[in-house]
Amino acid sequence: MSASVDSTQAAAPPAPQNSLRRTIMIVLKVAVSFGALAYVYSTVLGKDGMADLKHQLGTLRWEWYAAGLFMQLAAITCGLARWKALLSGQGIRASWRYLGSVWMIGRFWGLVTPGGFGLGAWRFYETVKHTKLLARAMAVAGVEKVLGQLGFGAVVVAGSVYGFQFIGVKGVVLVNAFFITLVTAGLALLAKPQLVRAIAKLLPAKIHGRVETLVEAVCAYHGRWSLLIGSALLSMGIHAFSNLIYVCAARALNVELSVGTVFFGTSLQILATMFPASINGIGLREAAAVALYTSVGVPPLQAALISTVGFTADVCISIFGMPIFLLRKTDGENPFTVDRAP
Repeated sequence: MSASVDSTQAAAPPAPQNSLRRTIMIVLKVAVSFGALAYVYSTVLGKDGMADLKHQLGTLRWEWYAAGLFMQLAAITCGLARWKALLSGQGIRASWRYLGSVWMIGRFWGLVTPGGFGLGAWRFYETVKHTKLLARAMAVAGVEKVLGQLGFGAVVVAGSVYGFQFIGVKGVVLVNAFFITLVTAGLALLAKPQLVRAIAKLLPAKIHGRVETLVEAVCAYHGRWSLLIGSALLSMGIHAFSNLIYVCAARALNVELSVGTVFFGTSLQILATMFPASINGIGLREAAAVALYTSVGVPPLQAALISTVGFTADVCISIFGMPIFLLRKTDGENPFTVDRAP
């Protein structure tokens, strides 16, 4: 009899070759990240570079930096609300306080993982650990990923009117075509989750038996329009507020660019960090910012600082996940309550 995806099984210890490969990949990503960061700043810092750097940081407008921190908190709030809503769609419920602590701990781990992977991994781990419902947790993570790409695509398309100066008419058309296709595919999947069941039926019987519970969990969102539409809007809010962090960073640095220009430039900057070749986009983010903003007349040092100062807003908030992790109680009652059926 094939095992259900919701069943728990003891994981086999990783093979030595896999552990070595993972270690090598982590070392390479650290090298790429900090090598790229060092290269960018060694390039943009000229003869009087350190003096210019001190001047830029000395004239930083802290009220705009505080606004950037607020935008980061707003993005986190949207993400937390979306996660809670999607969990409830699977019949899994927990308090805002507990979910907020898990989110912040995940953000802390995400600081040192490729693409912020630690955030999703930690939330998934906590959900499965306490509920023992692997399939439902996978369904939440999968639908959340679809909604995340949908939200990012919608924000890119909405801001693309400011993209002509960066990538020209042809570039804007190609970017819009790609993301409109992505958004359309995401909407189709959310509207017709039966597609997942149809695809699963094409799998060999042995595999189909193992993923059947997962398919049912994904299909649990069918017809939940208010939940899905609300989650989609929250996804757009996450990415819009994330872009506005860098708008605030540019204002803090007295960069003479419009809100729309930095907003769309940030989307392109984020695209550069999606390649899993660095630790959380470090180095790639700065390189993309320099390439983009110097093309519209921003001095190289200011261009690099837009990304660095913006990223520090993420660090300032996410670092609070460490004391939350160290001080939290690991015993006591199960923080989740679970309905029999989603």
